[in-house]
Amino acid sequence: MAGGIIFEKTIDTAFQGGKDNSLLIEPNYAYQVPLDIGDWNDIKVGLFISFVTTGVGNENVAAATSTTNFGAGGTTPDTFTYYGLVKEGASNSLPLLADSSGFIGMQSHSGNVSTTTTNTAATAGNKFTHKSFGTSTQGDNRFITSSGATVFEEKEFREDHGNFNIVGCRQTQSTSADPEKDQRYFAYWGARYQVIDKGLSTQRIRFSASFNSTTNNTLANRGLSDPSTGALVSLMNGVGEHTFSNVHTSAGDGFDWNNGVSAAALPDSLFFYNGFLDMRPRIHTWAVKKIS
Repeated sequence: MAGGIIFEKTIDTAFQGGKDNSLLIEPNYAYQVPLDIGDWNDIKVGLFISFVTTGVGNENVAAATSTTNFGAGGTTPDTFTYYGLVKEGASNSLPLLADSSGFIGMQSHSGNVSTTTTNTAATAGNKFTHKSFGTSTQGDNRFITSSGATVFEEKEFREDHGNFNIVGCRQTQSTSADPEKDQRYFAYWGARYQVIDKGLSTQRIRFSASFNSTTNNTLANRGLSDPSTGALVSLMNGVGEHTFSNVHTSAGDGFDWNNGVSAAALPDSLFFYNGFLDMRPRIHTWAVKKIS
């Protein structure tokens, strides 16, 4: 279809017979799919993902070596990239538009990929960013909850909060993550959502992010090779996973998910909108785990 492409990538024959089918989301298109878990209190969503350039034939072409910045513009709602959960509505639309039924997740206006292997650049340089909090190389992103055009709450989503890694650059080092390779070609994004004061006017959702490594300062630590559901489930169950602290000051706090008078209906769908014109997310595998 026009908004998405199923791409078969050749990978190491040790995994899935050497084939990986992934979904590429084209610029200015969204991927929305129901979680199909019913009512929930505590869930975890896991994703295996990489990024490639736009254009026919570039389904396995990374950004050029050295440092590459890519941006969505960041003016109107359609010129940001969003990843998180939404509440399905009668009219599904982008977050922060009037007919949006609710969104919790990141809102990014740019990203940066780099071959630099120094700790600071490797930590902050392969990240999404938001202009409200920093420049394109600081790894400072925006995380929000919203309904319609109203933002319930926003927080800075930094690298030390687990701001998600981007694997999207052609690398010169053999051990570094690179989307063109047949090994070490994607990253793991883990996201846990826990409801606080469910059903009350003070209802909130606590968010915490996780990676596939206990360290976050080398490109090599971002690269994974096995895109199978089993490998994803293992990480979501905590094997080889590192979870970062809640973005709030208090460990028991969370993002507002209420209108000040009553609780909002909980989100029920995975959502990814690609606002970038020169890069595409490539989703290899995703899953949701209902904890309670």
